[in-house]
Amino acid sequence: MAIVLIGIAFFIAYRNRTLKNEKHILTLEQDMLRSQMNPHFIFNSLNSIKLYIINNEKENAVYYLNKFSKLIRKILIASKEKETSLKGELETMQLYMNIENIRFSNEINFEINVEDSLNLDVIKVPSLILQPFLENSLWHGLSSKSKDKNIKLNVKPKESRFVSIEIIDNGIGRSASATINKNKRLKRKSVGIELTKARLANFSKDFKESYEIYIEDLYANNKPSGTKVVLNIPIKF
Repeated sequence: MAIVLIGIAFFIAYRNRTLKNEKHILTLEQDMLRSQMNPHFIFNSLNSIKLYIINNEKENAVYYLNKFSKLIRKILIASKEKETSLKGELETMQLYMNIENIRFSNEINFEINVEDSLNLDVIKVPSLILQPFLENSLWHGLSSKSKDKNIKLNVKPKESRFVSIEIIDNGIGRSASATINKNKRLKRKSVGIELTKARLANFSKDFKESYEIYIEDLYANNKPSGTKVVLNIPIKF
């Protein structure tokens, strides 16, 4: 009888841990959706498209409205999936940058470079995992820069255990950005980085290796010349 009771207690404890973990995962995914679908992004995107209509730029209005609808659809689909193919993730990030670039008067030069040896269809990553890093590059690195605004997204294998994703901008750097934000009345928050780390930690628990994030301040002639984020995500080939 004692053995049975111990077994039941063990099962209840295990079940409680499982439910707690499932609740944590669900909370992470809901928080992710809220960060991607924040009202400011949606309102500003639609407002930018509205300006094309007001200015009678019908082709641009239709072009960006199609991009916007595809992005929203991908975000809604991603909210139901814990992971996606790296190919799908990069396509979503291209759409995201297309929409955000309207608000920068299409001054952002965004470039995706993928090493040929990678099969993007089979590599899985958490859905929308790259968006917070791109958002930071845009709003903390490039928004205060007057011209020559570049973001490069490089994808390559690392030690056969990781896919390494670099996001490199030529913005004003973290130190100058922090000073500007400190002096602003309305501060734009860095959205989603802590949430992203939590999602990556949850994703990595099924692998022998955990994820890695490195942030490097770039300099040219001893002056800040941008920021480089390196994200190493464990994969199965």
